[in-house]
Amino acid sequence: MLEELDAINWDGLGGAYGPAGDAAEILRGLASPDEGVAGEALDEFFSSIWHQGTVYPVTAVAVPFIVDLAAGRAFHHRDALCFALGAFGDPNMSDGSALPAVRAALRAHSDSLLPLLEDPEVAVREAATYAVAHSGGGDKAASALAARWEVEGAPQVRAGIVLSLCAVEPAVGLPVAVFALRDPFPVPLAAAHALLDAGRTVPGEALEHLAAAIGREAEWNGAWTESLTQFDGVIERLDAVAARTVVTMMGTGSAQSRVRQAENLALRSRASRSAARESVGHLRELLADDDAGVVAAAVAAAADAGHAVSSLAPELAHLALGDVTDHRGPANMAIAVLTRLRDDRVIPALTAAWERGQSPDALRLLGDNIPSFDPDLLTVIRDRLATVLDASASERDQWATPAGWPDGPAPLIAVLRGWGPAAAPALDILVDALPVAPYAVPIALAAIGPAARDAEAALRTATAGDGLPALRAAHALHQLCEDPAPLVAVAARLLDSGHRLTDWDLNLVAEAGPNAASLVLRLRTHLTGRATATYPDRELQVAAARVVWRAVGGIDVVAPTLDAVLRAGERPAARAAELLAELPPELLGPFVPVLRDLAERTEPFHGASRVPAARALWRAGAATAGLVPLVLEEIASPWGSFDGVDLLAEMGDADAVPGLLALSEQDARIVTSGSWDSLVWDDDTLRRRVLDAITTLSI
Repeated sequence: MLEELDAINWDGLGGAYGPAGDAAEILRGLASPDEGVAGEALDEFFSSIWHQGTVYPVTAVAVPFIVDLAAGRAFHHRDALCFALGAFGDPNMSDGSALPAVRAALRAHSDSLLPLLEDPEVAVREAATYAVAHSGGGDKAASALAARWEVEGAPQVRAGIVLSLCAVEPAVGLPVAVFALRDPFPVPLAAAHALLDAGRTVPGEALEHLAAAIGREAEWNGAWTESLTQFDGVIERLDAVAARTVVTMMGTGSAQSRVRQAENLALRSRASRSAARESVGHLRELLADDDAGVVAAAVAAAADAGHAVSSLAPELAHLALGDVTDHRGPANMAIAVLTRLRDDRVIPALTAAWERGQSPDALRLLGDNIPSFDPDLLTVIRDRLATVLDASASERDQWATPAGWPDGPAPLIAVLRGWGPAAAPALDILVDALPVAPYAVPIALAAIGPAARDAEAALRTATAGDGLPALRAAHALHQLCEDPAPLVAVAARLLDSGHRLTDWDLNLVAEAGPNAASLVLRLRTHLTGRATATYPDRELQVAAARVVWRAVGGIDVVAPTLDAVLRAGERPAARAAELLAELPPELLGPFVPVLRDLAERTEPFHGASRVPAARALWRAGAATAGLVPLVLEEIASPWGSFDGVDLLAEMGDADAVPGLLALSEQDARIVTSGSWDSLVWDDDTLRRRVLDAITTLSI
């Protein structure tokens, strides 16, 4: 068929990089007897004809040629070409506007793929099962697969036949899958995937075979495994009893089997609250294992089980004393778990690492997981902060940013901030840290309160500096000394110089209230009555509106801009709704329609504004009966909504209790989006907040 290549206007077809004029040369290269030439052509094929899962008009036209090459014209890589053909039809592997045309071309040539089920090469036969499954071959494909099942001897291919037959003709394939659970590896894995995909259960008498197969799962490689990696594995989709049985069976084998046991415990804990609780006994045994790899996997699994592992703190504290140079190693992970548990046993581990000149990665978690105050710990933190400050000039320069630096002073300062007035004995070291941590220190000084007034001179000196650090120092002065003048003066200087303020910093200026009246004219440039193009600029508009509103107490000058930002939706609308919730209820009437629209929108990217909009509606006098279901929906969203829980508690409507109770009692995790290493911890925290809200509403 390659002789037809020149009859096609390839330049008129779009590919990954524009006109696909090189497609004919790529396809000819795939037919080369020279393995090096064919390999280079395969790389180019994956780059321009099928690029990172996207298909193009050229892909559809190339399908018949690829089928011809896979069917025997090619000397090399026929299994890879079969995989590509299957992936064209696999909705989990391909996308693009040309997908319907690609699938139509594949369906038209599906019969040509059937002989490949009998190819002499095992890899080709296995990849052919994947291509046939997604080719749209219908009854012919089902008959060919069923016939091949009767004679195929290679387990890798039999695994592919099970998956393919279940995809093409479930009525025939699913009984085969049940039988195949007792086949040699990897067939039980494929059979379990097929059964679970169909909503079936795995029979209990097959679990021992399945456990042995899961222990070797890493050995299963082929066309199908590329697609299966898009989904959860077998064990996390089993019911709780079957999963527990399989995990127990896996723990009796090799060290690798026990590593897999820990990994599977982690997978289940991420999905299920009860699974996290049930994992503790198994993890205790694995943490005491003689194999270092098993222990490392067990600590990682403990990190994925959340607060359920609090009883494992003694074992984790022992492991946390180890070397922390490997950021995913057991010592670092153990310190992270203890930090999230706010367990004081983390302190000896941190101290030991610091004495070795090491800085654990988990320090970054301290700011959100403040350990309980202890005078001895204050001494430790103070001494460590003094040591950190005695660093090179290049290191100190890295720290003077809003984000700080994980191994710099910011996490230690965050602990002192969290302790508030109790951290007053560290005042001198905080003042020393001000030049290298100009964002973190002012917040900590303000949190300490009146006892930090001895830092006034240092803060006033800092307000004379450049940029946002001066504003942070001025804000701390306002909080400590009730003197808004430096805050307003620094803000005026920054605005006049054209310095780019963030909305966060401009919101600090709003705390000056009427004293910021002199800034109103400068901020009017943001209050255009139109929503700007970008998120940051729209959020800056809302912050400017907050300063102006608090300075002059009038709504007229800010209302058109707030309305425009609300109508533009998405994240900035949430900030605008939050500001509206601060206003007197009698001023909110004109905004009610757009707030109602925001509260009822469920499309992606609009979720952030639903709860703030509901809060403003409630403040405007809307009945809680209409708001409770909307807020409950947002709490149950993949991000969870802590603000939504707080709002329901404030609204005081006991009718929210049944919905909250259902969320607290459900086994599936609510929080499934966000930072990967924080999901289960966030879900645990959300559940505790929900329970607290239930208590409040039930009083």
